[in-house]
Amino acid sequence: MSWAITVSAGVTAVAAARWWSRERERDARRQELLALSEGDGDPSVAHLSRGLGELARQARVVRHALATPLSCWDNPLAPETPWGRRARCDAYDRAIGEARRALWEWLLLFRRLDERERLFLLGLGLSPAPFYAALFRPGVFDRSDDLWEEVLYPEAPDLAHVFAELRRTMIALRTFESTLLARVADPYRR
Repeated sequence: MSWAITVSAGVTAVAAARWWSRERERDARRQELLALSEGDGDPSVAHLSRGLGELARQARVVRHALATPLSCWDNPLAPETPWGRRARCDAYDRAIGEARRALWEWLLLFRRLDERERLFLLGLGLSPAPFYAALFRPGVFDRSDDLWEEVLYPEAPDLAHVFAELRRTMIALRTFESTLLARVADPYRR
C-alpha cells in the first residue's frame, strides 16, 4: 500500500513540475512578445509622406499579427488524441496564415511607393530584403512541405525555431519603424 502512495506522489510531483515549467516558459514568451508588439503610444507620421506614413503605421499592425500565433500555441501536458492535435494545429495554422498575410500585405506597400520614397528609405539603410527572407524561410510560416497534408496526427510546429525567427522579424520591424519615424525628410516639416 505504501508503494502505491509513493508512486502516486511521484507521478503528481512530475506532473506538477512539467506544468510549472510549461507555465514559466509560456509566461516568458508572452512577456517578450508583448514587449515586442507594443509601441510607444500613437506616433506622429505627419512629417512623412502618405506612403511612408502608412508603411510606419502598418509595421505596428504586422508586429501584433506576428505575436498572435505564438501566444495561441500551448504544448500539452499529457499525450493528446489525434483529433485534439488536429484542432490545435488547425488553430495554429489559421493564426500563422494571418501573420503571413499581414507581413505580405505590408511588403506590398513597398511596391506602391514612388521612386523618391524608395530612395529616401535606401538613404536611411532600410530595405524590405530581411522581411522577404523571413517570409520565405522554411519552417517558419509552414509546418511541412506539403500544403495539403491531411494526416491523422499532424506534426507540431518547431516552436523554438518559429519563436526565434518571428522574434527576429518583430525586432527588425520595430527598428524599421523607429528609424523611419525618427528621420525627417524635410527639415521645415515637423
